[in-house]
Amino acid sequence: MRRTRPIKIPTTGVSDFETLIRDEEAKYVDKTALLYELARRKADAQLFISRPRRFGKSLMLSTLKAMFEGRRKLFKGLALDKLPWEGWKTPTPVYSFTMGDVSGETYDDVKEQLEKLVRRLCAEAEVPFCEQGYVPGQFDDFIKAAAAKSPTKKIVVLIDEYDEPVAGFLDDLKTLKRVRKLLHDFYEKLKFNSGSIRFLLMTGVTKLTKLSVFSGLNHLTDISSFEQYATLLGYTPEELDGPLRENVEELGRKNGMDFVAAKAELLAWYDGYRFAPRSAARVCNPVSLGSALKNGELKGYWEATGQTSLIINRIEKAGKMPEDLESVPADAMTLDVCDAETLPMESLLYQGGYLTIKEVKRGKEKGDPDSYVLAPPNREVRLALKRGYLSQVMGLRERTFNTLVDAAKRQIASGDWRGYLCESLFRLYASIPPDWRIKDEAEAKRYFQLFAAMTGANPQPEVASMFGYADAVIETPTDVYVFEFKYRKSAKAAIRQIRERDYAAKWAGGKRPVTLIGINFNPKKRNIDMPIVEPL
Repeated sequence: MRRTRPIKIPTTGVSDFETLIRDEEAKYVDKTALLYELARRKADAQLFISRPRRFGKSLMLSTLKAMFEGRRKLFKGLALDKLPWEGWKTPTPVYSFTMGDVSGETYDDVKEQLEKLVRRLCAEAEVPFCEQGYVPGQFDDFIKAAAAKSPTKKIVVLIDEYDEPVAGFLDDLKTLKRVRKLLHDFYEKLKFNSGSIRFLLMTGVTKLTKLSVFSGLNHLTDISSFEQYATLLGYTPEELDGPLRENVEELGRKNGMDFVAAKAELLAWYDGYRFAPRSAARVCNPVSLGSALKNGELKGYWEATGQTSLIINRIEKAGKMPEDLESVPADAMTLDVCDAETLPMESLLYQGGYLTIKEVKRGKEKGDPDSYVLAPPNREVRLALKRGYLSQVMGLRERTFNTLVDAAKRQIASGDWRGYLCESLFRLYASIPPDWRIKDEAEAKRYFQLFAAMTGANPQPEVASMFGYADAVIETPTDVYVFEFKYRKSAKAAIRQIRERDYAAKWAGGKRPVTLIGINFNPKKRNIDMPIVEPL
């Protein structure tokens, strides 16, 4: 049947609610029922929420601004239009700003930009700006004057990217402390004037400044992990079935898949973010999902929206590789807040969206705290981490790396495992920097897992059998490959262990042929010996 209208595409770059609603080609997935529950809070309406970058925080604040300003025409057909929202009768002045505008290379730069921000707010509220004094005091004057002028004697304050001014000083702790003190004194005025503020919401990527900045904002309620707001930002699988269904179907048509297969691929690539330990709800990265639906191509998009160099540096400093992040233990403090000076790798990766909650382990006794297992949320993040590690840590240039990967993929697709092992895998091991030492079997296996995953082989590590664990298993629709690694021994010893411990028993006699692969890493050569490949 011929389509009579173009398919609207969910936004990937529009953060202004009015622009999005008026765009005839853009689709807004309705979150206003959840925003209503959030905004109608009265006694506890001073809030904070953290989410990874490009997760729709700015669009959410823009939507809340339109709600409090009572711009009902923009909400026609949305859930909020049918709800008894206070803004329809009594609009409240809203002052919304992003701290992303308050940046610079020095403390004085930040202070100057912060003063410019307060000056703009005063102009917007049409209240006088005091030319003299400390910036936090000028902000205090603004809040008082704007609230006094408001018809309700209250204002709404929405602050995006609260943590952005400190982001550039993580490696300069002396300046970072000065900037944090300035922000502490600035944000503290919100607490002192909380009686004049009807609703306050701050957003950010991390909570890394809480021990200093947030000591002046201890009246805020952090809703980042609240169960009722787990799906406030990001797209749910149910929304793929509902308002985004036609987009998923169109993606499927472009890629030769039905709806079920296309949805499964989208979830594998972009889903998996779990923000509330008490809720099993997971959401997709909205920008990545929207980009895939817009472009009709499943690939990594999030990596291009920000630098991962800080993340990769912390992984390297911790002596880890991307493969070590598949099962990371954590507790509630890890998921919450640590100071910049002591921020653990797990906190940085979790708060930045590179790790998410994979499993919740309930306390054994009543009152015992829960613990967690963290892992990368999806295929997109795994690829971003691996590509970043290979290029930044190992120094592989992207063109060189792509050439190696493309050759390996062709060998795997054609079933040329001897070529893959003896040529591509050998060249990948040879790319490891000369000043690095692969000191044991475990480390040699970790590199194999990294290389194999980057070439699309997706090995399963440590696969259990009756008498032990195979180092890796790769299953394809037509074949099964069972791997065993050795270090400073021989590929023959690896094959012997596979047979003696019957690692391939569960696939024996099946329709797919089983191939055994023994690999030995030779530290003198700093590479693998000739692998042995033989049928079961």
